[in-house]
Amino acid sequence: MVEPVALEHFFLFFFAAALVIFAALGYALTYSFARLYQKRSLLYWAGLAYGVLTVSVFWLAYLANLHGFWSILVGMLLVGYGLAPVLIWHLCVATHD
Repeated sequence: MVEPVALEHFFLFFFAAALVIFAALGYALTYSFARLYQKRSLLYWAGLAYGVLTVSVFWLAYLANLHGFWSILVGMLLVGYGLAPVLIWHLCVATHD
């Protein structure tokens, strides 16, 4: 049976999972504030947060022994999360005009 997370990687797994949560929060907040207050500089911070999110998600997938199809699925989920705030912003703008 394959161990989901090796015992010696448990702390790293916990840290990577927390980093995923905080990077996703940072991306969503900085993107929405950049669009709300029309501050282009916050979009760069949103991009940085998304980069941290990407690295931490793939690090988490590696530590959880997710290989093959699961790596593709993780990549597809990252693309979806990258597009979600953009599409939600456009939906909110369209419904409130």
